Amino acid sequence: MSSTSWNKHLKGIRFRLTLVYATLFGLVLVVFSYVITKEYFDSGRADFDSNLINLAIDLSDHLTVDKAGAGMTIEVPRSEVEKVFPFILKQTRYAIRDISGKVIMRAPGAPLLMIPYDPELPLKQDYTHRLLTFESDGVNYRGVNMKITNIQGKAAILQVATSFDSVLDREKNHLLVTVFMIPIMILGSSFISFMITGNALAPIRQLSNTANSIAAQNLSLRLPMVDTGDEVEELTNTLNSLLARLETAFEAQENFVANASHQLNTPLAIIKGELDVLEAKERSPQEIKRFHLSLREELQRLIELVKNMLLVSRVSADVVPVIFHPVRLDDLLLTTSARLQAKAREKRTTIRFNIDEALGPGELEVPAERQLLDAVFENLLDNAIKYSPDESIVEIAIKRAQGQTEVCIKDEGPGLPGDTFIEIVGTRFRRGTGQIPGSGIGLSIAAKIAQIHNATIRHENLQPRGSLFRVKFPANGS
Repeated sequence: MSSTSWNKHLKGIRFRLTLVYATLFGLVLVVFSYVITKEYFDSGRADFDSNLINLAIDLSDHLTVDKAGAGMTIEVPRSEVEKVFPFILKQTRYAIRDISGKVIMRAPGAPLLMIPYDPELPLKQDYTHRLLTFESDGVNYRGVNMKITNIQGKAAILQVATSFDSVLDREKNHLLVTVFMIPIMILGSSFISFMITGNALAPIRQLSNTANSIAAQNLSLRLPMVDTGDEVEELTNTLNSLLARLETAFEAQENFVANASHQLNTPLAIIKGELDVLEAKERSPQEIKRFHLSLREELQRLIELVKNMLLVSRVSADVVPVIFHPVRLDDLLLTTSARLQAKAREKRTTIRFNIDEALGPGELEVPAERQLLDAVFENLLDNAIKYSPDESIVEIAIKRAQGQTEVCIKDEGPGLPGDTFIEIVGTRFRRGTGQIPGSGIGLSIAAKIAQIHNATIRHENLQPRGSLFRVKFPANGS
């Protein structure tokens, strides 16, 4: 494995998580081992001392004093010569001293062992169960001094000692095992942690590999869903939502480019052709005026087309947040219709309002983004004026129907045959008729904006002619 690969692994989140786990586990294990070891040592020594004191008490029960009261002996019954207290009596050293420290009696047949004794201690404190540790000939002993009295009430000291090496060896072995096992347990748990972390991070590696394969040409791809119920699943959902928004934004961009190349080409070609014809020869003032009028019409059509295309791009991309504010429908429709009055006057079309008087101010208000909602009604009113014959009436009505606020726009045009309205809404550049100039994207814009506002647009053909568009807003703006 190369140094670059090693550096990558050492800096990776898997290694860092394992290192953090190993450090925490090691600290906890060391503290726990220390507490357990200390408790084990204290408990073992306490048991040893308790057994040693019990041995001294048992030996004192076999104490005998001569008739003169001068000497003391310990007569252990033959049946208990090999008795374990839990100590083997032959391996135990004991002696009796008087208060001055003189040895009165020593265990028979035992090697000479001088158990430490301080003659000043009995004068200062009770010498009963005075424990001590000492070494003799390389052997560690644990001893106890116990105060005893003879039948004349004369005090003496019983000393009992036995080898302490078994306890020390057991403690040493325990320490060696503990010190040896702690690193092994840390390494073992680190390896297990490394494997578990690798399995836990496997979905992230899969997400990374899939994300690397996603480019602008295949934004429709999505990261594989992982049913883990944790942050990885949440991250996957978040990234997929991001990809969906990016796909929408890229599609909007591509659509805008496609729309521009498709729709802008014709008016630009017409303008260029008109200018070529105009410059081909000398023209009279009347002809120049006619050319100017034609060019102005094409430019106006180009301006409306670009405005609608930009609006479609904004709505389709969903990149600009839509912030709703209360909007009065009657005020908005009056403003929109006033802006179209010039076009209506050209065709001598009358725009008539019919607002239900029973509607209160709250029922006339809807939560909306004013500019977008204005585009909906401008498209519908513009179509109504455009497709209606001269000297006709376009009616705007606001009413309440089934708990919903409804805006109705009625014209006297030719109407839409069959399912044309559904096709227009679902397809950009699809128009109801090709006889009247237009961009063919108005109803597509209106349907998309209505969807953003949780509203619906419905179309009805009237008899003998005319169209009725209903824009229904949800009850109470919900």
